[in-house]
Amino acid sequence: MAKIQVARASIIGLTAACVVVITVSASAQGNAEAAKLKNPVKSAPASIAAGKVAYGKYCKFCHGDDAKGNGPLAPKGTNPPNLIDAEWSHGSTDGEIFTNIKDGIGPKFDMKPMKAKMMDPDIWNVVNYVRSLGPKGK
Repeated sequence: MAKIQVARASIIGLTAACVVVITVSASAQGNAEAAKLKNPVKSAPASIAAGKVAYGKYCKFCHGDDAKGNGPLAPKGTNPPNLIDAEWSHGSTDGEIFTNIKDGIGPKFDMKPMKAKMMDPDIWNVVNYVRSLGPKGK
């Protein structure tokens, strides 16, 4: 009986470890469905300016005024990403960035979903604004 319980515990532990690895791998690679989304808002000065306003209202508190991930109100123990460097661990396409903002980033959702606070065009404007800050060609 004890051997069966040990075997079950081992299987449960291995299954949980596999789920964690798959989840981490998937989030590091981005979201294939989101990557297919095309930005319907042209990256123009008006969009970038509107994105800057929305960023200031919703994003700077965690990501910082300079978008380097150093915001003063980021939850303790979180590390908001630097949005102006070349590394995008949650996906680098406009669609993935849009989806991350709209739906948040799990599994703990330190990056909260903004879909209840921001309209889709506002989120696309933030995507255009963030793109205007970082290295070109992402």
